Amino acid sequence: MSNSLVTRPFLLLCIQFLAVSTIVANFFPLQEYLTSLGMPAASAGFILGADALAALIVQPFITPLITARTARRWLLAGALILATALIMEGTCNSEFAFTLARLLQGAGFICVVAAIMPLFVLCIPREMSGRAFGWISLVRLIPYAVVPLLFDLFKIAPSALGGVIRWSALLALLAGALLWLLPRFPQEQEPATGASFAGIKNSLSDRNLLLLFAATVLLYAGYAATFFYLKGFGRAAGLGNSGLFFTVATVMMMLVRLFGGSLFDRFDKRLMNMVFLALSAIGTGLILSATNATILLGLAVVCGIGWGVVMPLLNALIFDLSRPEARGLNQNLGLLMLQCGFFLGPLAGGWLLPQGGYPLLFGAAACALLLAAGLVMLIRNRDV
Repeated sequence: MSNSLVTRPFLLLCIQFLAVSTIVANFFPLQEYLTSLGMPAASAGFILGADALAALIVQPFITPLITARTARRWLLAGALILATALIMEGTCNSEFAFTLARLLQGAGFICVVAAIMPLFVLCIPREMSGRAFGWISLVRLIPYAVVPLLFDLFKIAPSALGGVIRWSALLALLAGALLWLLPRFPQEQEPATGASFAGIKNSLSDRNLLLLFAATVLLYAGYAATFFYLKGFGRAAGLGNSGLFFTVATVMMMLVRLFGGSLFDRFDKRLMNMVFLALSAIGTGLILSATNATILLGLAVVCGIGWGVVMPLLNALIFDLSRPEARGLNQNLGLLMLQCGFFLGPLAGGWLLPQGGYPLLFGAAACALLLAAGLVMLIRNRDV
């Protein structure tokens, strides 16, 4: 493996990841589109989360099967499934058909992303893991910053989303087609050793990795609860433009990863995770004290910096503490923990809000982040 991070394989994989991330970002006006199709709110709510549900169900079964040796086949199959689902979504208008297509989309998407990860880790020198995962996570964020602006710039109405979805199938096909430009890695010819149900058992029995997986669930549970409930809090508190919170936070996350990526490998990743998880917790907890939009946006900067550091650095720490043959498997396990967090955070928020209002909800989100920092602190500091 080359000691340089900026290589042809790494850049091609980033383009593939960007393509499928853009597909997901294109769905941001989906709720309004479903309303324009005449679907009731209850059905629309399930359809919105159907892709994540499918990914959460499918990934535990496919993760042991995806290795460096099989990743290309899974990526190509996932891209074809994803393209098919997008064409279905762009043409159907019934609840059943759209739900089925959305489930198919989630399954195809997770096949592509889970197949990209074992190939990514073959491109990453260990001494550049922090920078690499900073760039990878930056690639994932770019569409969420750019796509909404393009919808506004070209004045694309939510009712026109069907056409956008159909054309998005080309991005899925692009992700598959780029495989023919991706050079073969020597590891693709080796027998699989890390990705199996036994491999999963070995990873989950590793104390340090288990702590990191648990911290990942807590991080994304706290983040997702804040993401889904912040706008309601802003409305209840009379804070104008509360929706800008995540715009500012996302911009800060992108800037941190763009300009701070090289710093991720210069310091103790364990210590940096602890510090910036604590910073994220402070920012999240102080949301309740925001008395005007200016203070709220200031806290968005704090949270954005914290999230911008810890999200890639937790992945980097998982990479560093994994055996080389299990790195792809463990990145996919980390992705599964991310999805668990995105499921559990809003679920817990829906239960906490009626019990104690927004103070209990955001307090719990902050505690989840602090608990994640505590779990990272328990990791044995061996060459991290």
